Amino acid sequence: MDAYLECLYSHVMEHLLDNERPDMPEYRRRSTAQSSAWYALAQALTPEQRRLLELYQAAQARVFVLEDQWLFQEAVSLGKWMAQA
Repeated sequence: MDAYLECLYSHVMEHLLDNERPDMPEYRRRSTAQSSAWYALAQALTPEQRRLLELYQAAQARVFVLEDQWLFQEAVSLGKWMAQA
């Protein structure tokens, strides 16, 4: 992404949860369920298993960020194309 898209992406991600959205209650329920599931799993794992899972989650998060950036970049490109048409 160029500097403009990086700035725009950062702004959107920083303020994504600031606005009340129609699907926000669903997001909060799912986020709470995810936290509860993680806590239960972490309690059942050995310290070494927990360490390995955390390494996996960190690697997975980096992939998710790249995918989010690509999707954002494609959406902006599509918006630009539609505005020119």
